[in-house]
Amino acid sequence: METKDPRFLVDHQSVASLVTQLHDYFQNSHSHYKIERSTLMSQLHAVEGEAEQDLLQEVRKVEAEISLFGVLSDALSIADRVLHTRTVMNELGLDNPVYKMHYEQDTPKVS
Repeated sequence: METKDPRFLVDHQSVASLVTQLHDYFQNSHSHYKIERSTLMSQLHAVEGEAEQDLLQEVRKVEAEISLFGVLSDALSIADRVLHTRTVMNELGLDNPVYKMHYEQDTPKVS
């Protein structure tokens, strides 16, 4: 089977740099939702009854987002650390496609 570069890589990006960017994205999203949960929790003391139940439901939804983005952040953190350890980089070699920058191959050449 022929190995092809992932189609979602942007010009001049390596798989290793994409993993780093995804880790950052999910880590930032995790932090964002934790702040959002804190904001919602601070509003709880000012509401009662149905408004309180609605707010608690929103808190539960945000907590699910926190869990999801936390797991994704953790998984990508592991991948990021492994890909950037000296041992793995030496074993795979910097000429490995994981570390090479990829260029859009479908872009028409200008003469």
